[in-house]
Amino acid sequence: MTKLSYGLNELVRELQRRHVFRVMGGYLVSFWVVLQVGDVTLAPLGAPAWVMLVLIAIGILGAPVVFALAWFYDLTTEGVRKTEAAGTDAAPAQVVGGRWVDYVIIAALALILAFVLLQRDRQLPVVGSSIAVLPFSDLSAEQNNQYFADGISEAIMDRLAQIAGIQLAARTSSFSLRDAGLDARDTAQRLGVESLLEGSVRRSGSRLRISARLIDGRSGTQVWSETFDGALTDVFELQDQISRAIAGMMEVQLKLPGIQAVATNNTQAYDQYLRGRDQLRRAGSTQNLNQAVEYFQNALQADPNFALAAAGLCRARWEQYELLRDPQLAETAMAHCRTTEQRFPDLAETQIAIGSLLLGTGEPDLAEQAFRNALTRETNNAEAHAGLAMTLLRRDDLAAAAQQTRRAIELDPAYWRYHAQLATILYFDGRFEPAFAAVQQAIRLNPNHPDPFNLLGAIYFARAEFLKAGDAFAQSIRHEPNSVAYSNAGTNYFFANEFARAEAMFQRAVELAPGDPRPVGFLAWSIRAQPGREADAEPYHWTVVRTATERLAINVQDNEARSALALHLAALDHEIAARAALDGLDDYGGLDENVLLTTGFAHYLLGQKMLAIQAFDLAIGKGLPFSLLQADPRLTAAWNDADFAALAARHQNAHPTTQGESS
Repeated sequence: MTKLSYGLNELVRELQRRHVFRVMGGYLVSFWVVLQVGDVTLAPLGAPAWVMLVLIAIGILGAPVVFALAWFYDLTTEGVRKTEAAGTDAAPAQVVGGRWVDYVIIAALALILAFVLLQRDRQLPVVGSSIAVLPFSDLSAEQNNQYFADGISEAIMDRLAQIAGIQLAARTSSFSLRDAGLDARDTAQRLGVESLLEGSVRRSGSRLRISARLIDGRSGTQVWSETFDGALTDVFELQDQISRAIAGMMEVQLKLPGIQAVATNNTQAYDQYLRGRDQLRRAGSTQNLNQAVEYFQNALQADPNFALAAAGLCRARWEQYELLRDPQLAETAMAHCRTTEQRFPDLAETQIAIGSLLLGTGEPDLAEQAFRNALTRETNNAEAHAGLAMTLLRRDDLAAAAQQTRRAIELDPAYWRYHAQLATILYFDGRFEPAFAAVQQAIRLNPNHPDPFNLLGAIYFARAEFLKAGDAFAQSIRHEPNSVAYSNAGTNYFFANEFARAEAMFQRAVELAPGDPRPVGFLAWSIRAQPGREADAEPYHWTVVRTATERLAINVQDNEARSALALHLAALDHEIAARAALDGLDDYGGLDENVLLTTGFAHYLLGQKMLAIQAFDLAIGKGLPFSLLQADPRLTAAWNDADFAALAARHQNAHPTTQGESS
């Protein structure tokens, strides 16, 4: 035996005699248990990430201290005693625990070794390539940062949407299950994904903690979790860290573009942007849109180069005009959107906002190009598909419009607005049964929004089922009193010959949206239909003339405004001006049924009976239900005329298709 071997054997025997192996083994078992408990409990308790690092450092630094104590001292039945040197005659003290402690420590170390080997060899569950990001929870002490937590979730979605290979459930679909109370497997099945990302956000002053967990949707087991700490100014970096970690877990090709063009390091700007986006998604009311505009403006004031805030302001401004039809709002929106397009043309949100604006200003070709530009940047952007669908609808390409809308629904099946849009397209295509089913789905998804009830009422109205239409409009008013709901209710009462009730409804609609000429026009007709009140109607006719003229200044191809101008000039006995307005209309064959209906009434008031019948004929051919034309109180006396009787004979049994409405 060599001297080296002899020395090692002696060292081992001395370590055994001094019970160092027992003490170090017990120390390792205890240290491992502490780390496991810390890993499970520290994050939920809100402890910073450095606490775990401190525990590990203490364990490593404590090992030599424990080794030294075990070498020099023993824990005996008589207390702590210094270990006697080898070869002394003193009787050894009895060590606490006996040999059974050795067996327990050996067994524990064996179990730990087996666990480590199992963990090393075990493969993580296959999480697949489809994922839904669930709304993150707000764990802030004040519980007033849910909008911020939602913004973090959506920002991570935006990052994941830019990674090749990942199929991402849309925001409205995943967020619709926020309070559904489903377990992970049911949630994944409902959203049609293989993986779920959930998490929480804790915001305290300028500090931010984001905890994220990736869950296998088939088994419901957690396959990855991590906590990210940083300052609010690091929020974009934290979002990218989470996205990269998820991409790595899902083993997809990582292609994260730079975010400098859309991000901001200004925490106030980012906070205001998230508040604005939250209000914009709610929309549907003047108050929400006004609040969204204010928040986006605040964000841009804090950081004028914040592209997402600029695009958001463009959207909010234009939606204000769409809701209120105030020409001044249109001018403001167009000016801001043009500036945004010049500064941030490569942003998909910019292209979508510009597309909506161009569609509203009568430039469908440019609008289509804008939406296609957005889809080039983000192929699976549901909003871009829906916007493209509306441009195709404007061209009467109903089949392609329905196809694009169905694609938007595939990408975001829980968003009620896309189902309502599909119902609208089917409605204009005369397919009332599938339109009815689509609008019912929209109501199921969002039973508290007025728009689907308005569309349901329109379907009933097109069938001349005025009482059912009235019930639908009343539902809309109960959910949110707005000008559209009151206007629709008024239209229903007007066709039921209840002119005083119609007047009250249209008066309320005008109060809520004074810039929209449509309820003003019907208010004029409701007053005019009551004996002896023609003079009372004149101010409202003039209001339509003024607003129609302003709309034509914005969009010279606005045939709806031009036909309304002609009709109300005719009602005011300004025959020459009314004829001039009609001369500005394009070939009647290219007009939609609503414009043709209004044009027909203008000709009728001007005494141009055959031109009126021609317009009505074309409108019916394009889908105007003859039953609505026949029920219109403004034509009650016309059906005694032989030519109008012939019109009725041609269309009496025609199948109704779409709603007609004149102003």
